[in-house]
Amino acid sequence: MRVISQDGTMDFPYEISTIFIYPKIENVIAIQSAGDSEFSIIGRYSSKEKAIKAMEMLREAYAGMPKLNVDEIPNLTPQEFGEKLGIGDVLLCNKTNADVSFSSNYYFQFPQDDGIEV
Repeated sequence: MRVISQDGTMDFPYEISTIFIYPKIENVIAIQSAGDSEFSIIGRYSSKEKAIKAMEMLREAYAGMPKLNVDEIPNLTPQEFGEKLGIGDVLLCNKTNADVSFSSNYYFQFPQDDGIEV
């Protein structure tokens, strides 16, 4: 997964980076690539709660939607089906179509401060 800075000017590989709320500057999210001694600021928020929420959004984006192989696709949207199971949005795959593959070309861009509700 790619991680895009809040302003869209920086792009990093998530899998070889460390992303953290920087302790020396309030409400700032920083990233440090593996083997690099420097870090880059990729997000600024008006409160600690918003910075924490942005980090939670990043983790949720990386975890993605659960994939369920089912015998028969129900007559519900994936979101409705996931809600019935108590797990949120899901990707439903018919067992006879087990060769479904997924692209790893996805990204997460840190949202603007006003795009986060806490």
